[in-house]
Amino acid sequence: MIALNFTVLLTSSGIVLRPAFIYGKRRVDGFELPLDLVGEPAEKILRAVENFTKPLSSLPASDLLLAPPVSVDDVALAVINGVRDDDFFGIFTIDQIKEAANKVRV
Repeated sequence: MIALNFTVLLTSSGIVLRPAFIYGKRRVDGFELPLDLVGEPAEKILRAVENFTKPLSSLPASDLLLAPPVSVDDVALAVINGVRDDDFFGIFTIDQIKEAANKVRV
């Protein structure tokens, strides 16, 4: 609902990223949580079985359960691409985040 309201504001610039689980390393109270140890394999598995899980996309909450995780690096690169390139604006899905990240990746 909120994302729909943003489309009115995002006529020709600005981005809204809609990743599911974001993985990377995270610090909490001085401890490092290696979320990439869970997120990266989960992303690869969900990408590999994507053809089998697509028919389940009409089920409630399937987008939350079956959406592949996204690397924090990909999210950051997508933001950089959104800032640099005026052609990238709007609401980005996981696949669009990956595409935008790949265009900036060195």
